[in-house]
Amino acid sequence: MSKIGILVASCNNNVKLARKLEEFALEQNCEVEFINLVDLRLPLYSTLEEKENGIPKIASDLAQKILDLKAFIVVAPEYNGVMPSVLNNAMAWTSRATDNWRDAFEEKILALATHSGGGGQKGLQAMRIMFQHLGANILAREILTTYEKPLNEETAKNIIKQLAELSK
Repeated sequence: MSKIGILVASCNNNVKLARKLEEFALEQNCEVEFINLVDLRLPLYSTLEEKENGIPKIASDLAQKILDLKAFIVVAPEYNGVMPSVLNNAMAWTSRATDNWRDAFEEKILALATHSGGGGQKGLQAMRIMFQHLGANILAREILTTYEKPLNEETAKNIIKQLAELSK
């Protein structure tokens, strides 16, 4: 059985989208690790924070969960033309909580998804740049929904199928 991580960086419409993707993954007999990064309440990363307080246990736990997975869907809104700070911050802590900063995502298979009140494409592009830099292999197809553009369920199911096959 394939296991897919769903990393969500939101507490509104992107959680709804992530839960729908989780439903599709379960229908395809995938195990799902659902992680809402907002719920972790990680401190804002800085070298000063790390020097004074070390790496928070919650960041180490997140890094271990990510290390244990081969495939992910990252679901996050577009904020001001980029990804939300909670996602960037979580990835900063994750890269510090592993032996090598790329360990968590090196050669992992990722899909990107967003529900956006605006265009959403810039947020997806920002996520793509960050995760490629972290060593992930990102699927070409993306999931982008807006208030006017509903989820294409066939595309979403195909993306999950690809993640499941590539993560075996």
